Amino acid sequence: MPERVRRGLWGLLILTLLAAGAYLSASVAGWGCAVRKVTGVPCPGCGLSRALAALLRLDFRAALAYHPMIYVLPPVMLYVLFGKKPLLGTKTRERVLLWGTMAVWTGIWLVRLAVHDPLIWAK
Repeated sequence: MPERVRRGLWGLLILTLLAAGAYLSASVAGWGCAVRKVTGVPCPGCGLSRALAALLRLDFRAALAYHPMIYVLPPVMLYVLFGKKPLLGTKTRERVLLWGTMAVWTGIWLVRLAVHDPLIWAK
């Protein structure tokens, strides 16, 4: 088995275990985001576990409401883990796409913080 495929499978296994752990901790134990629990500020990934659960129930609208990046991250992660050729023809375009994805994710996080943070929107 090629080394890249083996690393990709290990990465996919680790991501699956992390997602399962997050889902189980949220649903069974009633815990939420550990970052939010410690700092009081939701992390950029807050809502992804609930969005994944909604997708598994085929509730696409709820998944989008929980976290819009649920539709972007799985294909990007699969490409990062298993892609051999540059996605858009060159490595530069690939880096622009990946950094753009991170910028959009950060932007969504900042907007969600601004909209939901009671310190910013205190009456």
